[in-house]
Amino acid sequence: MDLSIVIPCLNEENTIDICVKKCLQSFQKLNIKGEVIVVDNQSTDNSYNKAKEAGAKVISCEARGYGSAIREGFKEAQGEYVLMADGDNSYDFLQIEDFWNMRHKDFDMILGSRFRGKIEKNAMPPLHRYFGTPLLTFIVNTLFFLHITDSQSGMRFFKKSSLDKIKLESTGMEFASELTVKFRLNGMKIIEIPINLYKDGRINGKPHLKPWRDGMRHLLYMLKMRFFYKKGN
Repeated sequence: MDLSIVIPCLNEENTIDICVKKCLQSFQKLNIKGEVIVVDNQSTDNSYNKAKEAGAKVISCEARGYGSAIREGFKEAQGEYVLMADGDNSYDFLQIEDFWNMRHKDFDMILGSRFRGKIEKNAMPPLHRYFGTPLLTFIVNTLFFLHITDSQSGMRFFKKSSLDKIKLESTGMEFASELTVKFRLNGMKIIEIPINLYKDGRINGKPHLKPWRDGMRHLLYMLKMRFFYKKGN
């Protein structure tokens, strides 16, 4: 298997099939032997069936939370490479090509930076765009001596062998910070490429992110990692 795409899903019935079909379109265009793993995180709508009908391998995750769902998907992944992104169609799975073309470069993680690409109008709330995400990125860069522009990006590409070297534990949105920090503290190389962000396709659903609560969880987690983390954990 060349590539596993992991998509966490919570009530994304309006967009999940679009995301899966874009993945399969990219596989065909790039001649990739791949799989799309949709991790249903206790959806109460028709997300599960929509993803399955579109051609994904759908698994259920009993433990609620963004990090819980992605970790479950990583366990199932059989590809030499793994890509993760959200199922609300805010990330464009046709941009898989940009990551795939970088696969022979010297990296362990390719981070898709929304701030180096284009952010569609209303795709990111002003509080996140101009305060929350830049602040968390600044803290990550300062505490862990990194030079990235988007520490909270949900679209990332890994060598599966690199993922297997670290123990992931976060259950919530702080999972994004955990990935970045643990790769850095274990001496693995992170590079960035530009990606575009689009307004999500949710019609009636509310965003899963809770800005102040999740921001504080990110901050506390980073402080714990900076002062108490032991390499290999």
